[in-house]
Amino acid sequence: MKLLAATVLLLTICSLEGLTSKSQRSS
Repeated sequence: MKLLAATVLLLTICSLEGLTSKSQRSS
């Protein structure tokens, strides 16, 4: 259960960082 939550959290952080990096590159 904890492992699943940690995986989801990591995926969310990675996706958020990817979106922010893409927005910074476009701007």
